Amino acid sequence: MATTTFSGPVVSQNGFQSTVTDTSTGSATFNVSTTEVTMTGAGGTGGRTLFKLNADAALGSFTNALKAEVVYGASGSTSGLGSAFVAEMTLSAGTSAGTYAPVEIELNAASTASTGTLTSLIHASVNGTGADSVVNANGVLLNLVGMTAGSAGDTDMVTAPGGNFAAADIEGGIGIKVKVGASLFYIPLVAAADYQDN
Repeated sequence: MATTTFSGPVVSQNGFQSTVTDTSTGSATFNVSTTEVTMTGAGGTGGRTLFKLNADAALGSFTNALKAEVVYGASGSTSGLGSAFVAEMTLSAGTSAGTYAPVEIELNAASTASTGTLTSLIHASVNGTGADSVVNANGVLLNLVGMTAGSAGDTDMVTAPGGNFAAADIEGGIGIKVKVGASLFYIPLVAAADYQDN
């Protein structure tokens, strides 16, 4: 496939549209579009691709600066993990200072701002006729993998309760560590077998 190289920015007044069909069989990862940025200047900031929506009118029922969507057809599936959006970060020995998170959420509000009908940091919805009968009946709210719960008294992100807070207080469950302001807390999780036992 022939490539075209531009020495400067490409500008469009009305956006870009592309339709791509891929028939590869998994021997290599297929990327429709690749943007790779290498920053080598000390003190540099940014490095991102910016999607910005400026709203200065009473808009309609939904607005987004960026949308990721995957649609599985009747015979479509993913053998491993399928997602509409993935945020991946790799730490190194150099990340000894600073704060790191694969996903950053910012909500800005001036003292004169309004919170409308409902304002939240995360809005999650399950839609379709199978919302209750399929997803609610079989799914989970959060799937956290890669860590093993620590023992009582540990300070792990996921750990068993210890000290004055006995495991019996949450029916043999564990806790997950969160930070609010400058303080650390554990949200207790009750084991499914004990929670569902009636």
